[in-house]
Amino acid sequence: MSNLSSGQSARLPHLTRRGFLIGASALSLAACGNTQNTTSGAGTKNALGLKLPAGAASAGDQYYVLPFDSTGASYKALDFYENVYSRAPLADQFNIPLVRLNQNYQIVPGAASSWEQSADHNSWTFHLRKGIMWSDGKELTAADYVETLRYSADPKHAWDFSWFWSGVIKNYTDAVAGKVPTSSIGVKQGKDKYTLVIETEGPVAYIPSACLYTTPLSAAALNKYGSGSYNINPATCVTCGPYKLTKFDPTAQVVLGPNKKYTGPFKPPIDTVVGKIYAGGDMLPRFQTGQVDQLSVTPLDLKIAAKNPKTKALHLYKNPNDFEIWYTFFDTKKPPFHNVRVRQALAHSVDRDSLIKSLLAPLATPAYGYLMPGYPFAVEDPLKPYTNYDPAKAKSLLAQAGYPDGKGFPSVKFYWWANAVSNTEAVVQALTHNWNSVLGINIQLQQLDKTTFYARMNKKPTEIQMGFVSYGMDYFDASNMLSVYKSDGRHNWNNAQYDQLLAKGAAESKAQARQEIYTEAQVQLTKEAPGVFVFHLLYGYYYAPYMQGKALTKNKNGYDGIQWPGFGATSDSLQGLYVAQNKQNWPRQKPNGIS
Repeated sequence: MSNLSSGQSARLPHLTRRGFLIGASALSLAACGNTQNTTSGAGTKNALGLKLPAGAASAGDQYYVLPFDSTGASYKALDFYENVYSRAPLADQFNIPLVRLNQNYQIVPGAASSWEQSADHNSWTFHLRKGIMWSDGKELTAADYVETLRYSADPKHAWDFSWFWSGVIKNYTDAVAGKVPTSSIGVKQGKDKYTLVIETEGPVAYIPSACLYTTPLSAAALNKYGSGSYNINPATCVTCGPYKLTKFDPTAQVVLGPNKKYTGPFKPPIDTVVGKIYAGGDMLPRFQTGQVDQLSVTPLDLKIAAKNPKTKALHLYKNPNDFEIWYTFFDTKKPPFHNVRVRQALAHSVDRDSLIKSLLAPLATPAYGYLMPGYPFAVEDPLKPYTNYDPAKAKSLLAQAGYPDGKGFPSVKFYWWANAVSNTEAVVQALTHNWNSVLGINIQLQQLDKTTFYARMNKKPTEIQMGFVSYGMDYFDASNMLSVYKSDGRHNWNNAQYDQLLAKGAAESKAQARQEIYTEAQVQLTKEAPGVFVFHLLYGYYYAPYMQGKALTKNKNGYDGIQWPGFGATSDSLQGLYVAQNKQNWPRQKPNGIS
């Protein structure tokens, strides 16, 4: 998704020269300050009653501090089904989804211990573990998932991610449109309260993968308070996960403490998580002085950190996170972008290799299609002829569209929001320069804050004619990422043939047949150019040396660091990270507000 998962820290604006000079001296200052977790805690128990592994620091040191950048953000919720694009740091920690993801992006059991598809392939049944309790004393049952999904389909709620289940869960689309009651959607209790049945509009092979995003609200609390906002108040928060909310200050800090009533099967060594929120500023000095336990880095950060002997020695962890793509989208219903040749002309005007080399290397790769190489069913070579950098072809296409040398082409505003992780300001300037210089047109940049950008983009009809945005996977299957461009989805490009290919691929269970279907879909998407696909992002991380565990080791694809979806309920990384004894004497400052 476009915003970060719980526990995936946000990268902050890159360092200034002054910030580096401060950081270069920060370690010597910190050496006189607060260094912790030198005492062994191996064999003792943390606040959740879990025995700590060999090499672990003491139980009192088992907290994890992550940094988040609030620039352009407006934090309103801590739950996926309350609000996706305005979730605060450390969201989605108060529940257990039906399934989780391991570091190899494989689906593993969550609240459901098993599941199966019906004989007619039109429904899936999930069997819930017994004895998982909410903190209010009620048991987690099928009713919690039923009420959560009904809430998401309620047009009065106007959930900002309803497209995710539209056309998938039976009657969901009609419920969102207000044509049928939410009680009619295809989600119901099965033979008992530990059995959940999800009925689909037709055969859907990927439902277990999609159910990574079945992070339930408490049915009782939802009925009591009328929305999921009860979870941003420590006094009313109801959790069945290992953490509870102890502080919610969306301008400074979110703190999750141990839920000592936790009865689930996934106890983590880390019993306290802190999200430190910064309104921009230099990040490396904060990491060097031990204010935070990890740092997400930009290419410029890497160059600066390499000049400091302490950070130079750190291992750079690198992974694709959620296989994120950054791209330009168009309002394809209005001129001039209703004309496919105009869109194709812009696609052939982007010099991806030069852009990445100068602005994003080594943390990005060129995007010729929506799916990043390594993602299920992704292809690359068949797409290049339809979007490669070819100025002569771009000019020819624009002329065929009725705008020779850009004559008569209307002035267009290109909307964007500031994001340090992708160096958006420099990238959109480079893109605009490419288009204006190659095609002789007049595209003008217009910055918005993140909340306004997404609100205007998601309006039906959209209020953004041309914009720069990202998207990352929700689950590890081509059906997810490619569905962003299905009819009536995130963007307003509607193509019946493309929709048919997606439906066919979703129903097909044989891998080779799915590959052929999704290859055809990717070719059609790139060829029709409802967006200009620019780059796929790689994420780089530094972790303080005392952060240890299996969650940081390399996965089967050679990527290391905590993989997507991050340190949270939807991942098994919760169980694979701990604070080790600080033998390197790396600085660490204990945040205020935790015991």
